[in-house]
Amino acid sequence: MPRLSWPLGLATLLCVAAPWVAARGEGLSPALRQCVAEQDDARRLACYDAEIARLGTLPPPLTAEQKFGARGDVARAQDRTDKAGEPRLEKLDATVTAIVVQPGGELTITLDNGQIWRQIATGESFRLKAGDRVVVKPGSLGSFSMSNPHGRSVKVKRIG
Repeated sequence: MPRLSWPLGLATLLCVAAPWVAARGEGLSPALRQCVAEQDDARRLACYDAEIARLGTLPPPLTAEQKFGARGDVARAQDRTDKAGEPRLEKLDATVTAIVVQPGGELTITLDNGQIWRQIATGESFRLKAGDRVVVKPGSLGSFSMSNPHGRSVKVKRIG
C-alpha cells in the first residue's frame, strides 16, 4: 500500500471526521467551520488544503526574553517548544513603564518588553517608579525576584 503525504493524509482524516466535527463544532476556527459545511467533496478538500497552507505560516518562535519567567497560564499561552541549545536568560534587565498598586498593597509592574509582573510579598518597602531600571532573577523552586535601582528586591510572579 503506498504511503500518503502528511497533508493528503491530514486532509483525508479531516474529510472522514467532518460529520463528527460538524456535530460537535466546538474549538474550530471559522475557516474550518466553513470547510466542514462545504457539501462538494472537491471544494471541501480544497478548503482544507488552503487552511493547512495557512497554518504552515505560524508566527516565529518566542525569544528567550519573551519566555523568561513564564509559568502556569502565561506559559500555556506561549509557544512551549524549546529548541536544543537555545540560550536561556540568567536575568532580565528592563525598564518599568507602568506601576499599579493593588488593593492588597502589592505592585503590578509593566516592563518595556511588555511583560507584567506582580509583587508577591506585601508589606515590604519596595520603591519603584516608571522609568526605573529593574533586574529580574530566577530563584529557587521556580521563584523570581525583582531588584530596584536602590538594590532592594522583592519576590515577583509573572502574570502577563
